Amino acid sequence: GSFAGGVLSGAALAGWIGPEAWKLSGAFSGAFAGGGMNFAAVGRGLEIAPGTFAAAAVADNLSTVPYLLTQVGLVGVLGGWFARRSAASQDDEATAANVDDARRSWSEATLSITDIAVLGALPLLALWGARLLSTRFPLIPEVLWLTTFALVVAQLPIIKRLRGAAVVSYFALHIFFIVLGSSSVLAEVVEAGMPIFSLMIAIIVLHMLVAYGLGWLARLDLATVSVASQAAIGGPGSALALSMAMKWNRLVTPGVIVGIFGYALGNYLGFACAYLVAALT
Repeated sequence: GSFAGGVLSGAALAGWIGPEAWKLSGAFSGAFAGGGMNFAAVGRGLEIAPGTFAAAAVADNLSTVPYLLTQVGLVGVLGGWFARRSAASQDDEATAANVDDARRSWSEATLSITDIAVLGALPLLALWGARLLSTRFPLIPEVLWLTTFALVVAQLPIIKRLRGAAVVSYFALHIFFIVLGSSSVLAEVVEAGMPIFSLMIAIIVLHMLVAYGLGWLARLDLATVSVASQAAIGGPGSALALSMAMKWNRLVTPGVIVGIFGYALGNYLGFACAYLVAALT
């Protein structure tokens, strides 16, 4: 849904948005398949202008909570249209423990000097390898090589034992946005705002039509469709929040897993969307 929304919206609004439309379509498509990390990776990989990137980052950050509230409202509106195949399970201690563990994994960690050293060295090594390969194979963007390296290395047992990878990565992402914001001109951000917000909303609306439409045709229950859609637009954190708020406890763990899986796919989908919009326009 996010990929289709990015392609159709980018192609339709390219004349209004300007030459950065194909890049923004890819960045939003990647973000709405994965999350903010994918937005940053695709946006910088496509070299979006700093002012435009800052405005788009603001739009992306503002999308999660309104979409979550929209989905809560859609439960009442669309409930009668969906075949209800199963009911949400009741609260239990195991579910509560899993939710607490998931929350802590993104915000708390116990680190050692060895963990910090390895977590600092691995990205540098991956960046060096990605840059080397991108010079030899220029048709493949550097960030896609980097993403592939990260996915492969993350499967190694010795890497899985490292503590604090999620917390350190989110801290680094925040530093990245601080540096980006400090280099942006406020007037450029304001000027670029309305077309970018319009593009983002159009992509989300098309995502909703695809996700809920296919879910209805496949006779999936509304809870599953809602959590899957939220995992794409908002990521694993907001998928967890929606599941807990609506008492769909059976979907807490699947929602988090699907959201994390979206992180792995987001960069590939984002670049594919961007290049397809560029070809169409």
